[in-house]
Amino acid sequence: MPKKLVIFIILLTLFSLAIRLFRIGEPDHYYFDEVYHVVTARAYANNEPAAYDPFSPPPEEGTAYDWLHPPLAKLIQAASIKIIGDKPFAWRLPSVIFGTALVPATFILAFLLFGSTVAVFAALVIAFENLTLVMSRITMNDIFLTFFVVCSFVFAYLYTLKRSTKNLLLTAIFLGFAVATKWPGLYAIAVVFGFVMLCDFREKRLNFKPLLLIIIPTLMYFGSYSQYFLQGRSIDEFIGLHQQIWWYQNRSDLSHSYGTTALFCTPNGLDTEKSWCPWVLNIRGVYFSYEGYGSENAGYIYALGNPIVFWLGIVATSYVVGKFVQRRSMKILLILLGYFIFWLPWIFTPRLLFLYHYLPSIPFLAIVLGYEFRDIYHSKFKFVAIFLMAVIAIAFLYFFPISTGWPIEVSSIDRFMWLRTWR
Repeated sequence: MPKKLVIFIILLTLFSLAIRLFRIGEPDHYYFDEVYHVVTARAYANNEPAAYDPFSPPPEEGTAYDWLHPPLAKLIQAASIKIIGDKPFAWRLPSVIFGTALVPATFILAFLLFGSTVAVFAALVIAFENLTLVMSRITMNDIFLTFFVVCSFVFAYLYTLKRSTKNLLLTAIFLGFAVATKWPGLYAIAVVFGFVMLCDFREKRLNFKPLLLIIIPTLMYFGSYSQYFLQGRSIDEFIGLHQQIWWYQNRSDLSHSYGTTALFCTPNGLDTEKSWCPWVLNIRGVYFSYEGYGSENAGYIYALGNPIVFWLGIVATSYVVGKFVQRRSMKILLILLGYFIFWLPWIFTPRLLFLYHYLPSIPFLAIVLGYEFRDIYHSKFKFVAIFLMAVIAIAFLYFFPISTGWPIEVSSIDRFMWLRTWR
């Protein structure tokens, strides 16, 4: 890799780290789903069995244990609490680290697939994407899932180039990390396994090695519950826990004012009236936090994507789909599979979700945009690609205050609400 590219990604990564660390201790209390994740990470740190019990009473008023998701991300957060102490900085630092690492991971994947120009544009897009920033600053698990998924795609592609067992094992390990963080890691396993098998089939290299992509993540999923079993739980209790998880994840009676599916707003639950607000259009974000600073100022944290990235992304995705139809490129197929697998299945969800469930698709959307920008940049309209990238960066900075809780005048929040549905 040219020295200039190395310097570029190092500087961009340092920039991403700085803005993620900026005021990371604010607010100095739980906000949004930290009421579940922080208390659970703390309980893991203290080896409290109640954190794994679906029927445990709330550890504090207004909180509850998060037993709905696999433990890995919360175990990482628990380690941070044990090392640094039980304070907001420690709760959120792991998300900062993994959210920052997502930038070079996206760059590497784009570079391997499409070269330096696509990689530069893709890295810039993900670095200047607001939803990614917000999810890198809160004690939740989505940013961990997203990083592990991108890494698994990196090593899966490397495996298809040289059939190195080491790369296959690394692919399987990152898939294991993904599924041990959140169940959508199963989507990554399905795509990566299918892609590797397709590549092997096309090259008449069929063997049993790719089965490691299923076996190792399965073992790692069970391994992520090591603390659970060391506390004396049985396999029957493990099965019972997963029955409770499955029941809850299939509930259709849940409601939330910012609840959505991949296509619709469903504030009163999926069995009630819906309105059109697909994630890809960035129509409905989520208010995470409101923090008062005196009588006139407040800090808002709003899980909203960079609208320019989302809206240009629709055009770019259509363009890249066209390129795939034209070229039948396996590289393009891999990126499109990565993009679509993390939101299309949610069209059929039995329960409400939120915009941030779209997060794992965003690195792939960044690469899709980078691909289109590369083609524009290498045409006579080079300035258009530069201009569009500049607009993305400006939009990111414009929405930065409501992505980070930076105090603003209460009356000024209206200027950020470009769409009526964002309120």
